Amino acid sequence: MTGAGSRGSLPAADGRFVLMSIDELTLLVPQRHVHALEPAFDVRRSAGEEVARITVADATWPVYCLSMDLRPLSDVPGGRHVCVLMESGSGLFGLLCDRAALVEGGGLEIRPLPACMRTPHTPLRALALQGDQVCCISSAKALIDFVGEPDSGAVPHRRVS
Repeated sequence: MTGAGSRGSLPAADGRFVLMSIDELTLLVPQRHVHALEPAFDVRRSAGEEVARITVADATWPVYCLSMDLRPLSDVPGGRHVCVLMESGSGLFGLLCDRAALVEGGGLEIRPLPACMRTPHTPLRALALQGDQVCCISSAKALIDFVGEPDSGAVPHRRVS
């Protein structure tokens, strides 16, 4: 696969993926990129570029929300029930989705991203067929590059006694 949006070889289908539903979009991220799945009620609204922040392990991390056409949203739609917390390389970040599930890569047929979807800034890396469903494959790095690298990561969380 070459051209804009290309990021090297196709993802391996032999591992596990976290399947995220965002409205009608089905997004797959390798499980090894995911730190945790958290309930969306644990996120707190934010005034920054991110839509919210979440506190995990005594640190606060940015949380983003995308539309099904991958546009950043400033308001969280009512159906976003899960925060998928991923490793960005410099810390954690969250992505809100309607639901999340673990899927085995062996059941996926991975295909190159079509030329019409290969834009310079797309977070999509490939497509996957799961039965009759078409899924988009991304990575934590591609998603954080797309929404904006969090400032140096976490904000220390102070406990109030």
